Amino acid sequence: MQTNRLLSALQQGRPVVGCAHMIQDESVTEALRDADLDFLLVDMQHVAVTIETLQRTLIALQPTDLSVLVRALWNDAALIGQILDASAAGVIVPMVNTGADARRAVAAAKYPPDGIRSWGSRRAAMSYESAEAYARSANDDVVVITQVETQEAIDNLSEIVSTPGLSGVMVGPSDLAISLGYMHDRQHAEVTKAVEGVLEVCLESGLPFGYFAGSVAAATHWMRKGGLIFNCSSDVAFVSQGVARLSADIAEARAATNTP
Repeated sequence: MQTNRLLSALQQGRPVVGCAHMIQDESVTEALRDADLDFLLVDMQHVAVTIETLQRTLIALQPTDLSVLVRALWNDAALIGQILDASAAGVIVPMVNTGADARRAVAAAKYPPDGIRSWGSRRAAMSYESAEAYARSANDDVVVITQVETQEAIDNLSEIVSTPGLSGVMVGPSDLAISLGYMHDRQHAEVTKAVEGVLEVCLESGLPFGYFAGSVAAATHWMRKGGLIFNCSSDVAFVSQGVARLSADIAEARAATNTP
């Protein structure tokens, strides 16, 4: 039976770390696929990603064990089903604010009787012995993570984390800061307090806690507190950092040679 590596790690209490794959080009995918990561995050919510570009990314990753989590555009059953049919390891569903929202997200990722996902596994069944084998395993072998990023979600957190079939929750600190009235001040004490509150509820319930950390240092901070799911950088950040280093090196070289 095929086993979702990310899901197995979370069930064992092992942290999983990924980075956002925002530059949808197969050459970039190939450059990322040997990184010491557990997953790549493909963001269909905030990046110009289509189901076609997602499929090309998944094909480019076939020679590796690197998993792909996809942040869906919205909590929509058709979109979530299409993502899973393309063979993503799981979905991250944004703006889940209530227990009903969470149950709807899980249902979209599961076949009946556990959910409402429509059969049409396409690429998803290719790594299994047969489509029938995939059908037997799919409901237990998909990662479903919902985002906690509003005051409403925090108010309903106990109901959200008790949702059967949910693999974890991830805090979106930027939207949470906005919802709490602090715009993009992710470091505000009240935002940190709210995140710590989400972590505490997750630890009490046994549901994995995740965080869009933005850096390895931030991921390490929350990992030490018991968090398990982290997105810590992006390919766009790698390019920006490389450009900044190159510019600094050129400026240094010009200064050393008195070149304008």
